[in-house]
Amino acid sequence: MTVKSIIKNACVFLQKDELLTLVDLDGAQQANENQTKELNHLVRCLNLVYKQIASEYIPLINEEKIYSDNGVIMLNSLTKKALDILRVENNVGIRLNYKLFPNRIETLGGNLTIKYSYQPEDIQNLTNEIETFSQKITERVVAYGVAMEYSFICGLHDDASIWEKRFKDSLLIACRKKSEIRLPRRRWNS
Repeated sequence: MTVKSIIKNACVFLQKDELLTLVDLDGAQQANENQTKELNHLVRCLNLVYKQIASEYIPLINEEKIYSDNGVIMLNSLTKKALDILRVENNVGIRLNYKLFPNRIETLGGNLTIKYSYQPEDIQNLTNEIETFSQKITERVVAYGVAMEYSFICGLHDDASIWEKRFKDSLLIACRKKSEIRLPRRRWNS
């Protein structure tokens, strides 16, 4: 998903036609100061929504191999900002017990594999790409969230509640199980 397409959808939802033409033309250089502020404001709203989806609805998962002599792994040594540690395994795939501290993990030493959910990096400009959350979330859903945040911040509470309902309903649909659901066979008593 591109930031540009999400911001374009949000501009359509918020009826920001003057910003929509700027986004279409990649025209940050043609924008006046207020329009540049508005575009930056929309990108900040996108950051809020992006991190909310990753932390509350559909976690982004990373698996990383690390070596530790003494079994102490500093959280800031991981390549991404960890939100939740899901599993720690040794080099043959056996799950290990671990203790989680505010800044480190303590477990057995050696070659380890750590599986964790993480918080995404901040989006800086319109040319960035964002994670697709395993193809579950569409640009439209994220744009609903951007419209919601923008409306809340601007004090448009009636509009914000409408966008919030659309955003949360779309997220619930995206998060629900879509595979076949099998019920147990019915038994007839004689």
